Amino acid sequence: MKNAVFLLSVWVGIIVAAYAMVYWDPGIEPPLPISVVEPAESRYAEPDGRFGLVFPSSWELEETETSVLLSDPSAKIEVRVSSVEQLVPEAALLLALGIVEAEPGSVPVAVEEVAPPGAAERAVKITGPATDGNASYGFAYLYEEGTILLLVRGDEAALEDRAADLDRIESGILIPAPETRPIEEPPPAVEL
Repeated sequence: MKNAVFLLSVWVGIIVAAYAMVYWDPGIEPPLPISVVEPAESRYAEPDGRFGLVFPSSWELEETETSVLLSDPSAKIEVRVSSVEQLVPEAALLLALGIVEAEPGSVPVAVEEVAPPGAAERAVKITGPATDGNASYGFAYLYEEGTILLLVRGDEAALEDRAADLDRIESGILIPAPETRPIEEPPPAVEL
């Protein structure tokens, strides 16, 4: 019986010592679960203030002289946004999609009016025909003295896979671009 009590005491001592090392040592802080997550979206404002974009941060943005180009991570989709002086959104979009060069009536297109975002007066969506596994469509937004174009081109499978990203870009166009306020200078120090 004495041996049983002795062995039980040893086991209890080991368990208490292990518990103390894990939970009662105030000198060591337990690690915190930290995850570094990239922001879900990025923002862009065109320098002239005609449009702004909200797009997934995993997409790459490149400014050119005439437009802004967004590319998906696989580089199979490109979204181009630009401003043109054309006042007829359908004509501007057909020309930008390259459908105007085709013989009239030879290229089937779907044209639909969509709700205009922000201060846009009208918005039109045109879907062009799919060729060789590639598809293209675009939006034209009539705004003040011109049209803002949003063109989407890419591999049909990639467009399907990235539908949520494309929806975010399409619904995230801002017309006009949000105003940016300059950083205010602090008032000068007053000497006493």
